[in-house]
Amino acid sequence: MNKFLNRLSTLFLMLMSVIPIVHLIMYSFSLSADQRLPIFLIVAVLFCWLMFSFWRFSLPGILICLALALLFYQGRSELLSVQFEDIANRMAVSYYNRFVASGYVYTGAEISHTEAMFFVGFVLSSLMGLTLNSREDRIFLPLLICLPAVFLCLLVYGLMPGWPMLCLCAFVFLLLSTGRINAPESNVGKSFLLLLLPVALVLSLILLFKNPDNYSYEEQRLSLVELAQNFTQKLTSTIREGDSVLVNERLPDNQGSDSYDALDEQLNINGEALDISSTPNSSAMQQVLMYVKSEESGYFYLRSCSFGSYTGTGWGQAPDYPGDRIPAFSARAVEASGLASEVSMDISLSSIDSSKKYVPYYCTLDYDKDSYISGGQEQYSLSFYSFDSGYGSLSLPSELRDQELSYRQFVYANYLALPDSTRASLQEIAQQNSLSGNNVYETVSLVAEYVRSRCPYNIDTQPYPSDDYALYFLTQATEGYCVHFATAATAMYRALGLPARMVTGVAFNAQADTTVSVLGENAHAWTEVYIDGLGWLPVEVTPGSYEGPALGGTEEETEEQPALPSPDVQGDEVNERLPDSLENESISKPEEVQDPWTPSLWLIIFAAILMLFLAVFLRYRIKQRLWRRGLEAGKNKAALSAWRCAKRICSYGASMPEEIKTAAQKAFYGRGLDSREELESGLEQLEIIREETYASLPWYKKLKFRFYDGLK
Repeated sequence: MNKFLNRLSTLFLMLMSVIPIVHLIMYSFSLSADQRLPIFLIVAVLFCWLMFSFWRFSLPGILICLALALLFYQGRSELLSVQFEDIANRMAVSYYNRFVASGYVYTGAEISHTEAMFFVGFVLSSLMGLTLNSREDRIFLPLLICLPAVFLCLLVYGLMPGWPMLCLCAFVFLLLSTGRINAPESNVGKSFLLLLLPVALVLSLILLFKNPDNYSYEEQRLSLVELAQNFTQKLTSTIREGDSVLVNERLPDNQGSDSYDALDEQLNINGEALDISSTPNSSAMQQVLMYVKSEESGYFYLRSCSFGSYTGTGWGQAPDYPGDRIPAFSARAVEASGLASEVSMDISLSSIDSSKKYVPYYCTLDYDKDSYISGGQEQYSLSFYSFDSGYGSLSLPSELRDQELSYRQFVYANYLALPDSTRASLQEIAQQNSLSGNNVYETVSLVAEYVRSRCPYNIDTQPYPSDDYALYFLTQATEGYCVHFATAATAMYRALGLPARMVTGVAFNAQADTTVSVLGENAHAWTEVYIDGLGWLPVEVTPGSYEGPALGGTEEETEEQPALPSPDVQGDEVNERLPDSLENESISKPEEVQDPWTPSLWLIIFAAILMLFLAVFLRYRIKQRLWRRGLEAGKNKAALSAWRCAKRICSYGASMPEEIKTAAQKAFYGRGLDSREELESGLEQLEIIREETYASLPWYKKLKFRFYDGLK
């Protein structure tokens, strides 16, 4: 393969395959790397391109690449073994969560995988360089290398970032379009470059207007896509459970009717677990969940159930309390304060499960389960206390203090659990942002404000590429919805030693003595923190929702508050209303964690162009020196060098001078040149054809004539 354009096309193909594949592997299995990796990969691709593109045989390139790979592995064997072990564990966890059961969290150390990914990229570059320069199976072998890795990542994770997908599509298209063999007489390089510009333009426009990273599959209404989604659900269900029901499909209840639970669908609740790794179903947002009539106006939170065990991508329920019943400690403290008024509320469930009661805060009903109150009725009435004062004035009645102390031991044993790596990382974030206050109330307020200010709210947030959503939200996420904010806050409270749990239910505005419809869009998630001596108190951490630990409201409070948006519908941020003991301090937003790929795009392009120009310049200097050294040698060697130089010039359309041809024949076959004058005559003719040929060439061939062949 002697044509420069053919070799250049091979370099483009290697860049469009190796770098996207490495990034896809990192994206699919939540691997991390620093800013050096993209530069390292470009250098590896350029090196392997030089090793396999400019030698007649592939064996020297294979031996050199193999030797370098072995030396690199031997020199960093301990570091690479740790990184590859961590990568294998992450792949196993991703496979397990995808096909076997969800909820397993890998709690290994948070380490960088830069060296391991560079090693993988170097091996891929070597294989791509070898196969793309082969004269046999030039299409089949590169596809055999890249497609299995791509399909594995898609099978396990199911998503692909925008730019790797477009680069790999362009790679396959250009590979299939430019033929099988890069022979010297072929015109593959020219065809490649003519195809590359329109392909790059089309793919750039697609990425601009239809970026896969931001595309919402819930908004489109194509039946073909719906069929594909149904097929994927059936296939996944078959792989996981054989003949089990479809994912998210609801089994008939005991009465034999198919009860569709819109709240479960909206918040991704499956049985006794809360899945936070998927996007809420937008089709259930306008479905009526229940009808509520309250004696008092206000903004109400009706809690359904809480979750205790953090799995990284979801929440499971904590163990049941071994005692008989659990008093509503905070409600009893509010009742004993004499600062609250008793209010009644009528609730009629419509399209949600009635096995759990939906109760407002400061309701005096005792809990028969630690996470919820058993229901069994579709219509019921209950009373609660409307409380609008600070918590500092509250205390439990003396007859409940021993029970609270016993229950507190259970709480501290079950609602502080976190993976070790998550706890260490969150404690470091808390220390960097000064989230530990002088007392428990100040700490609650600092963390709530920090989480609210972390990133914008978006109900259509796509699943995070991580198996630790709390840590990812606080370090890398650019958007989230209520379960993400509540998950991060709950985990942070636990990392700071405050028992906390995730709560789901509904939040809505109500007018006194008026029946309101609570819709699927009112489904919400928030956090509860346990305060010693008081019990569980709610904390709102989602931006755009009612903010402040004291939930519920009175008519006076509603007049002071601006119109409140629905909890799961983004709106202007509401003014914060906290008790005096919860004064907020100014909290700085966390530093954004840089993605080693996107911010360095221009740096990568500049480095690639610089390396390309450096390679061309080095070749130019080497070829020019070789020509000069050959023409300045002895008579016979100089005559042969002049013939080789003239032959290269003749490839541009010139004719071989007879003087040069005759002198070369005498030097090679005969006794040698008769005199130095005979050589000088040939060199003069060489200079003439060189100048004439260079002057007749178009500009792009002049560049090749001068800088690639070194003839000028």
